[in-house]
Amino acid sequence: MFNYQIMTRLNETGVFTWTSQERAWLRMMMEHPAAQEALSPETWAKLNHMLDGEQHLNLQDYLTEKAKSEESSVSHPLLRPLRQIILEGQGFQMTGRIRSGRTSQEQFGFPYKLEYSMVKKEWYVLWYAPHFGRLMSTKLHSITKLEARSIKPEAASRYKASIALLTEKRKTSLTIEVLPEFNTELSRILYAFSSFERQVEYNETQQIYRILLTVSRNEIDYVLSKMRFLGKRVRIINDTALQERMSETAAKVLARYEQSESAQVEHETTAQAD
Repeated sequence: MFNYQIMTRLNETGVFTWTSQERAWLRMMMEHPAAQEALSPETWAKLNHMLDGEQHLNLQDYLTEKAKSEESSVSHPLLRPLRQIILEGQGFQMTGRIRSGRTSQEQFGFPYKLEYSMVKKEWYVLWYAPHFGRLMSTKLHSITKLEARSIKPEAASRYKASIALLTEKRKTSLTIEVLPEFNTELSRILYAFSSFERQVEYNETQQIYRILLTVSRNEIDYVLSKMRFLGKRVRIINDTALQERMSETAAKVLARYEQSESAQVEHETTAQAD
């Protein structure tokens, strides 16, 4: 609880703390070819200067890579121009490929976020389509042409208000309870949900932590995957539908092992009879 309070207060004041291991990891990442593609020359030079005295993290000393799949670039040429468009509050005119194989011509949009999918290993731009009043998501590799378009400040304010309203409508909340015997692992559990909006409540009488997550509805499956990863440390409360989904998953996993054990018993019985 003490550690969590410290981190919360630091976040509220805008102070960012990092460990020596994190600084060493960042130094190693700065040596990756994609770092110079993703960052401006000034930012890349500044970070390298800040990390000049840090230890070198040599993963080869204790990690061995085997059967590695082909590695695609984690950067993209459109990242920097899109980031600049978002920072300046501009719009864009975009031409790109869509699922049916056709090409969408000169669509106007207002971008507000860049996201990287760890599962698909792809960058996406999230944008608002004023003509349709919808939030859109487009893979960067699907974009064939992109040009910045200046828009008036009042129009940008309207678009941002619409984005906030639509994003809020897509959100849902769920409460996750940490089992008391795993309270010492709170930092690890919070880290698993670090990409979501979260609040932590502590019941001192029962010594129970409860984490209130606010997530987009299309991210529920990702939350459940994190729940499975944490296993018996956490449980969902106050959401019957998600509890049933977790229960169904657990039942299916157990059924596989039960079938395996039954087959083994049958095999042993047959062998003894022979």
